[in-house]
Amino acid sequence: MESKDNIIERKERIQRMFNAIARRYDLLNHLLSGGVDFYWRRRALGRVRCPAPQQILDLATGTADFALAAARRRPRWVVGVDVALDMLRLGAAKLGRRPPPVPVRLLGGDAETLPFRACSFDLVIAAFGVRNFGHIPTGLAEAWRVLRPGGELLILDFAEPEVPLFRQLYRFYFTRILPLVGGLVSGERQAYAYLPASVGAFPQGGAFLELLEGAGFADNLHTSFTLGICALYQGLKPPAAPIDAREGV
Repeated sequence: MESKDNIIERKERIQRMFNAIARRYDLLNHLLSGGVDFYWRRRALGRVRCPAPQQILDLATGTADFALAAARRRPRWVVGVDVALDMLRLGAAKLGRRPPPVPVRLLGGDAETLPFRACSFDLVIAAFGVRNFGHIPTGLAEAWRVLRPGGELLILDFAEPEVPLFRQLYRFYFTRILPLVGGLVSGERQAYAYLPASVGAFPQGGAFLELLEGAGFADNLHTSFTLGICALYQGLKPPAAPIDAREGV
C-alpha cells in the first residue's frame, strides 16, 4: 500500500502542474481532442439514470466545462470543486462571460475530503480528473458519502483503446505528438508527458467497476466512446443505502 506521505506529495505535485498549465488548458484540450471532448461531456450527461437531478457536484472541475454542461440541463444549482485555484479563476471568468441558466458556484477543495454534509447531492460528476486523485478509493467513498440515496456518480476519463491497429496509432499520438505540441504551446512539456502516463496507470474497464462496487455503488456501468479512447463509468447509490461512518454529519 502506498504511504500517506507519497500520496500527499503526488497530490501537491499534480496541483502545481495544473496551476502551471491553467492559462493554456482549455485551448490545448479542445485542440488536441479535435473538439470531441464537448461531445463526450454531452453524451455522458445524456446517459444519467437518476431522475431530474437538482443538486449537482462536479469533482476536479478545472475550468468548469463539465459544470457548465451540467447547468444546461437546468438543475437547481451546480457546485464545482478543484484543488488548482488558477484553474478555478479561469472557470470563474468563463462563467462571467457566459452566465449559465442556473447558479454555478466554484470552490477550492479536495475531492478526497469534501466540505459538504452527507446526502447533499443528487448527481456527482467528474471529467478527466479522477485519475489525478491521490487515492481513488478515498475519492469514490467521498462521492458516495455526499450523494443522496438513489443518486448517481458519473465519471468520464481517457482510456486505452483495444482495437490493435488503432491502439498503436493512438499510442503514437498520445505518447509522442501530444506531449510535443502540448509542451510547445504551454511551455510545460512534462505536464503533457504526464497525461499518457496517468492514463496507462488508471484502472480501466472491469478494474474500475470493482472500485465502484468497493465504494458501495450498485448497478455499475462502463461505456466506451470513440473507439475506446474515452470511457464513461456510472454507479448508483442504492435507494435504501444505510447511513454509516462514511456519511459523516
